[in-house]
Amino acid sequence: MTDMDAVPEKRRKRSDSTGDHFDDRQTEAELLKCFDKYDMTHKKRGVAYIFNNETFRHSELTCGGSSKDAQDFKMALIRLGLQEEDIHINTDLSTEEMIGVLQRFGKDNTDIDSDCFICAILSYSNSEGLIYGYDDKTELEKLLSYLRPDRCPCLKGIPKLFFIQACRGSKMDCGVEQNDVASYGFEKTSSKIPIMADMLVAYSSCDKYPSFGNEEGGSWFMQTLSKILYEILVMN
Repeated sequence: MTDMDAVPEKRRKRSDSTGDHFDDRQTEAELLKCFDKYDMTHKKRGVAYIFNNETFRHSELTCGGSSKDAQDFKMALIRLGLQEEDIHINTDLSTEEMIGVLQRFGKDNTDIDSDCFICAILSYSNSEGLIYGYDDKTELEKLLSYLRPDRCPCLKGIPKLFFIQACRGSKMDCGVEQNDVASYGFEKTSSKIPIMADMLVAYSSCDKYPSFGNEEGGSWFMQTLSKILYEILVMN
């Protein structure tokens, strides 16, 4: 008996918003047929921007280990096929300078001919979720807004991946016992493109909780991400 066979019939059957029934036993491959796939045949494997804010005007703010994170992440991207000239590391920029980099990208590029766009922000953040530049702080949403398709047409329909390595508070997560559960489902999608379409934003911690790492070894999040990207390359 398989795990799915052990699930009662009434739990295997579900309905979507139209009342049509579908079965949980559909394979992942069948579900993927419901979605379009991104075009991964462009000239460039990807374009990446890494903002490494390690030192700040206010000396009490610290982000030790981010330089190691930046270099290790760059190497992981190169192994994945990105060209070194397409990976831009910006260090200790002010908030206005960070905004300026993203604004210029949208204005200076009409067709980047790239499979994806990647942005990593390695910085300090506070409990309100504001991202710090060297001198000041700003909302992450404001930074992302400059890459929306209405402001940055060259990224329309291209997956945009954002990795945010920053503390978001000081609460401690005590954890719970783990139960492995896998489920698949889908919902009908609209033909209209949302303003924040094709964006994946991954944080190093949950809201109100800190991130962990050290100056010598880097952060847990970025080091693990770089390691996984390398392992994917090896497996393929």
